[in-house]
Amino acid sequence: MHIAAQRVRRTHGGRMQMLLVALLAACLAALVSGATPAWAAGPTLNGTGSSFAAPAVEQWVQDVHTSPYNLTLNYSSSSSGQGRYEFTNQTTDFAVSDTGYVSGSIGTQAPSFPFIFIPITAAGVAFMYNVPGLTKTLQLSSYSACAVLTGGITNWDDSHIAADNPGVTLPSLTIRPVTESDAAGTNYVAQEWCIGEQPALWAAFANHELTQPGGVTDGVPISATAPTSNWPGIIPNGLDDANTTAVAGDIAANPGAIGIVQLQYAVDEGFTGSDASKAVASVKNASGDYTQPTPVGVASALAYATQLPDGTHKLDFNGAGPHVYNPSTYSYLLTPTTGWPTAKGAVMSAFVNYTLTLGQQGAPKIGYASLGLSLERYGINAVTADVPGAVAPTAAEDNGYACGDLTPTEVAAGQTTPTCGVTDVTAPPPPPNAGNGGTSSKSTSTTGASTKGAGAKSSTTTGKSSTGTSAGQSTGGGGVATSPGASADPGVSLAGQGPLATTGADPLPIAAGGLVLMIGGWTMRRRMLRPRNVERAS
Repeated sequence: MHIAAQRVRRTHGGRMQMLLVALLAACLAALVSGATPAWAAGPTLNGTGSSFAAPAVEQWVQDVHTSPYNLTLNYSSSSSGQGRYEFTNQTTDFAVSDTGYVSGSIGTQAPSFPFIFIPITAAGVAFMYNVPGLTKTLQLSSYSACAVLTGGITNWDDSHIAADNPGVTLPSLTIRPVTESDAAGTNYVAQEWCIGEQPALWAAFANHELTQPGGVTDGVPISATAPTSNWPGIIPNGLDDANTTAVAGDIAANPGAIGIVQLQYAVDEGFTGSDASKAVASVKNASGDYTQPTPVGVASALAYATQLPDGTHKLDFNGAGPHVYNPSTYSYLLTPTTGWPTAKGAVMSAFVNYTLTLGQQGAPKIGYASLGLSLERYGINAVTADVPGAVAPTAAEDNGYACGDLTPTEVAAGQTTPTCGVTDVTAPPPPPNAGNGGTSSKSTSTTGASTKGAGAKSSTTTGKSSTGTSAGQSTGGGGVATSPGASADPGVSLAGQGPLATTGADPLPIAAGGLVLMIGGWTMRRRMLRPRNVERAS
């Protein structure tokens, strides 16, 4: 009887142990399932647009293809105008553009569906040149640069270029301007810069194009006062290419050539600055300093830009400071909002969370400036508020925000890094959900005067729809663009997007460890009690 009792107890204990093991397995399975992000194995998103932003966007797309993101996005570098056109016609999921919906040969009509502009890159328009025999980096004033690209200066030993390069021997060599024929944002920004800095020079060029026999030969509209996305005409002795890659290639292959590109395209052709005859020019800024399109130079210039209500910017090319480089500009991601499938929205949100935090940290390595805290928070707030299915940033992303912004006061004084906790808006951008008691590890305070208009960067609007303007001299876009509001706090990561909110810690090992300890404790207790049970039975 005693033996039978022991067998009963052992059988009962074995069943209990098996039950607990099964419970552990079930809990682990549930936790693993819950730890899978909402966007994992989600739909593929396809995008197209700006070649100016392409080196950064392509790098970020590659980054999120791997763990822990495992997102599938494709980006096809074309032009800003092509990207806007396809986005409006819904033949692509998202687009990237260096401007809003502005004048050009394509991409002028904003969508009828709701969408938003998210700033994602900041870079300088670089003047890439090939001038044999040059022993010092080329320097250009705005007059020289604009005259070279419009055919007003035709030889490299011109007196205006010589005045920019004292003591430098310039070759007697025909200048070969290499322009881009597609609807490129670089064209728009360069024209905007020339019109603003050298209005008489640009007006003379425009009037020449308009009054020549037969009118504008290539059918591209041109104005003496308003920029467009296409470079008008084929400049004498020049070359006209269909895309930025071809522009860079033709500059590299043709002595005397010069054209405008994003810095990485020049680097890819070996124009790294080690050879002064094949490099990018230093451009004279409003303070009289010749500067390069470095991340510091770009960030310094864009400290003076004003964000418009639709999220794009009005550029200011007259900012003072020894490091300011112009022309500099932003590029924007265009994403649908209301009515977009939540599965696509989750993937887009995860991508934006990465690009505006960890992605920005790597931007200077490929010729871009990081956006700074205000615009990083602006973009994530906008997507969180307006894109269906948006997910919260991870703990790593929350810790990846910039610590502040370069302000005009700092730039004018020659400061090259932002003061942590200082932003260039009237009110620092709150983290998403700050109005609901959320906290963030990157809280900020504001000092100094603001140069930003309409409080756009402060991300304090309520997510209501707003209608922007269309073509004009600013880079503002048009259409049903929605303004960002406040939502989830990026300082609190929803690990796995499940119901368990944590501060970034993974709940899986914690719960699993707890279950192991529980089983271990129960087993030890059974073993300790077994001799007592035997004694009582005897």
